[in-house]
Amino acid sequence: MIYGLSRIFLAFSLWLVSAHLASAEGARSNPVFETWSVDCSNTGLCLTSTYVREQAAWLDFRLVRDWPAQSGALIRLTTNQGLKADGSIRFSVDGQLLEELPVAQLREIQPSITTPRGFVPIGGEGFWYPTGAATKALLTAMHAGKELVVELPVEPNALTVKVPLSGLDPAMAWLDRKQARDGTRTALLLTGDGETKDAPHAIAITDPDLLPPLVAENWNFGRFCSDIEPAMFAGLGSVAAAFPDNSTLYLLPCGAPAAFNIAYVAILASPDGKVRQLSFARMSDAGPTATDLVYNAKWNPKELQLDGLFAASGLAECGIWNRWKWTGLTFALTEEATRSTCNGKPSSPDEWETTWPPRKYDE
Repeated sequence: MIYGLSRIFLAFSLWLVSAHLASAEGARSNPVFETWSVDCSNTGLCLTSTYVREQAAWLDFRLVRDWPAQSGALIRLTTNQGLKADGSIRFSVDGQLLEELPVAQLREIQPSITTPRGFVPIGGEGFWYPTGAATKALLTAMHAGKELVVELPVEPNALTVKVPLSGLDPAMAWLDRKQARDGTRTALLLTGDGETKDAPHAIAITDPDLLPPLVAENWNFGRFCSDIEPAMFAGLGSVAAAFPDNSTLYLLPCGAPAAFNIAYVAILASPDGKVRQLSFARMSDAGPTATDLVYNAKWNPKELQLDGLFAASGLAECGIWNRWKWTGLTFALTEEATRSTCNGKPSSPDEWETTWPPRKYDE
């Protein structure tokens, strides 16, 4: 009887998670689940993270998973505190000590962990948690618990950081859905017997010299987009995305980043060898217009959607947000929103005024 009730409770909990995720689908910005934020890079690598601050100290905890089918979950821990070389980091969930890892050992294993392409660590002293069975055991305990406590060996006394775990489950489920892994054996939360496949993805381009000659020529045409340092190019999320008709979309930065925005161009290489730069519809006060630049481009390989956000301030609480959907021939504008008030108060594009499609009024 208890076993049956447990299964019913688990099923109900997963239903709540699914309902929460369904309400977030189609949103203009990524959801935040309690203290857990989620995001995906243009390649299809996805992560959930939480940031905890204890006085002058902070801790960033990230769960990362890449798009290849065989990619397992990775945990990245970063802090701004200098850790004692002879100390150990202790992990506990709900008062139960799970693991004690010597800092020296963590430093030794870092070269053995291949950093996923597209993952950009934040500043500070960071470590990958031991992978494989160790990561699975920690995630299992976190899934069942309410609070993770990380004890950091700093001077003069160890620093204890408490990480709330409420919100982690829906964040993991969001990753499963975003990478189309829900219902498969390798899902983080929404597991099933489905066959594990590569997640929807694009291939990272970290070196412009690897571009096909005609694509490189088109990239440089007119705007001198290739006038950018190779080292800077490598970190700007350039990708090549394959379409079902065997054409390839190249999403490339156009010049060096400005204060708040990075401009991108989209180049389509057809199977017949032809290459063309794509234009994107936009709305203006005078009516529809077109542009060849997308700002702060975010590619969604699952939905074949491209989002752009022109930030009018450093906080990005104002500006222009767009979403375009691939039609098989070009991109169609499906949604646009704007906010002209730059007042320093946080405002998500979900809250901005819709300028496309036009508002429908009841007759």
